[in-house]
Amino acid sequence: MNPPRGRPAAAPDADALQERAALRLAAGRARAGELLPYLGDALYAVTTVPTTAIPTVGVDPRWRMYYNPEFILTLDVAEVVGVWLHEVGHPLRRHHERFDALGEPQGLHPLFNQAGDCAINDDLRSAGVRLPAIKAWYPERVPGAAAGMTAEQIYRLLADSPAGRRLAAPPPSMLLLPGAVRHDHAVPARVVAHTREPFLTAGARLAVGGAPVPVAVHDARTASFDLVTRLPPGEHPVELTDADGRASAVLTVTAPTITLRPDHLPRRRNAHEKVVVVGRGTRFSAATVVDLLTADGGALGAVADVTPVSATFLTFSVGAVPEGTHLVRVRTGEEVLQAALPVGVPHLDLSPQRLPGGHAVPVALAGVGDDVRFDATSTAELLDPAAGLEPVAGALGHLRVLGPQVVNLDVARPLADGSYLVVVTTAGEQASATLAVGTDRSAAGQPPPPPAGYDDCGSGAGGPRRAWEGDASGRDAAGNDDGSVDAGRAELLRQQTARNVLDHVRSRGSVPAGWERWASAVLTPVVDWRRELTSLTRRVSASVAGARDYSYARPSRRAASTPGVVLPAMRQPRPPRAAIVVDTSGSVTDEMLARVHAETAAVLRRVHGSGVQVIACDAAAGRARLVRRVQDVVLTGGGGTDLRVGFTAAAALRPSVDLVLVATDGDTPWPERPPPENPGATYAVLLLDGEREGVPPWLRTITVPRDAGDA
Repeated sequence: MNPPRGRPAAAPDADALQERAALRLAAGRARAGELLPYLGDALYAVTTVPTTAIPTVGVDPRWRMYYNPEFILTLDVAEVVGVWLHEVGHPLRRHHERFDALGEPQGLHPLFNQAGDCAINDDLRSAGVRLPAIKAWYPERVPGAAAGMTAEQIYRLLADSPAGRRLAAPPPSMLLLPGAVRHDHAVPARVVAHTREPFLTAGARLAVGGAPVPVAVHDARTASFDLVTRLPPGEHPVELTDADGRASAVLTVTAPTITLRPDHLPRRRNAHEKVVVVGRGTRFSAATVVDLLTADGGALGAVADVTPVSATFLTFSVGAVPEGTHLVRVRTGEEVLQAALPVGVPHLDLSPQRLPGGHAVPVALAGVGDDVRFDATSTAELLDPAAGLEPVAGALGHLRVLGPQVVNLDVARPLADGSYLVVVTTAGEQASATLAVGTDRSAAGQPPPPPAGYDDCGSGAGGPRRAWEGDASGRDAAGNDDGSVDAGRAELLRQQTARNVLDHVRSRGSVPAGWERWASAVLTPVVDWRRELTSLTRRVSASVAGARDYSYARPSRRAASTPGVVLPAMRQPRPPRAAIVVDTSGSVTDEMLARVHAETAAVLRRVHGSGVQVIACDAAAGRARLVRRVQDVVLTGGGGTDLRVGFTAAAALRPSVDLVLVATDGDTPWPERPPPENPGATYAVLLLDGEREGVPPWLRTITVPRDAGDA
């Protein structure tokens, strides 16, 4: 019997909760094996580990799946099926190894995680698998991405986005302990500050949110201060200055908040739609009451089946309600929390939803619509609520309709900090989304950011071992085998799963294209061309860095001890110099050029900011352009093909380059020998359309398969 009027029963204890979650996981694994039987061997090789250290689910390279029991119990069995099939996809597709092969900074692993999610989820959607109603990543959520792209290609797009630039930025110059406090914290509250550089003296000054605060200096890198009054929720900059330096950090003040999953209900929905309330800093209990209200505060009375999962998770169902934007009100103790729930109105899911203050332009945005279809007549505008919803002139660039529910657009001019509405209009219907710029999300009217790790699928999706994961030994705390998968068994599982996939294709033919490409690649040993390209650039970089020698350009400081004799000094290594010759003839497709564009970013990172000379070449070589960002690459051409002139142009560059990479489909005459202008450089050709005959043996050849799917 359900509690009356949205009042839940008491939440179960931890042991009972974990037992119920384990049963639901078992049911989900069995159903997943029935739905996609070719993944059965992989599914049953996974070991499960319950933990409350993560908000959702993650997997490590030893095929251990970590799950939060509270999260699992907010899902039905069909959604748990999606969790199983998603997580096992990461180790099957070697996402942890592929991220390491990129040679990228480990701090960028969340972007590769999202890119891998896009590739996996696109295939699961094709198979009719239902994922939990969280903000799952699909290719259309990444500006410029498309179905069928590899995780590496999508990663390049994400790395060049505002999120990528933010992750690549240097870490804060100061660490605060604690870095976050609740809005109702005790006063005074002591905060300790550790600076990266030792510069503090007794004369140091500190400000919180621009207001001076007394500070106590303990040593050259450590100081402390007290919060004697409570700050409002949000992010508050902390600045510590002294005569010899400055350090800054952000102190976050949190307040209980809720988000809804899903965050909107479409017109076509079930008679009773389940909604999950995800709390942050909440304590759901038997005293909690859930109501659904109209925008003007009237009660709709459509809430039923309220079920407390834990102090931070609550589920309920919504019956028949009129279309419009309603409010979900949750009363827990003395706190009243609200979240908007649009029902049956056009909805726009925008990525990214927030831009940093002072952002560069253009910034690409992706919009996915619900209850609306986009077409050639669709238009977009940016409205400023602070100016009475007036359009911001020239704020948005051309709208690109990529499908009936997907649009891409650019922010064409810098926007002041604040909250804006992006509105896409089609046939009289408007789909809108909030875009925050440089402001705290809660202050901008957006839902608060999810807890740390919410999008983290674990080190099995790339990056270092997480704090909540087991070690690589495969042993439990007692020293016993924990049943996890070592590297050798993992390879056998991939081989067997690949055979299962292709057998299924031959017998039934109902396998998503991405899984079929993956299986073919696993059972057809080929050199990973991206890894080969990364290895080549690494070797050139190491060779240049190791070329240390004596030079008379700067005399040695020891020369003073030998009057009349000039001693040479050791010449320090320099970054490698590289040139890329791109075949822009008519036979090279846009898809091939896009691949070159994506992989150029990897070469740029290898030259440590010194830039790459890019030469566009068809029957004639264009002018070499020094680029330091992949956005600066400009490719022109479209005529016949003779890359011999491109080789000559690259070899003639001064100062001489160490690496010449030629990207082409291979339909060109080839030079018989290395150009005499620079015979000592490393020359390599990236064949964009599979193998070609006639490539001279002195060229290092890297072949991109014609169907370079997400293997």
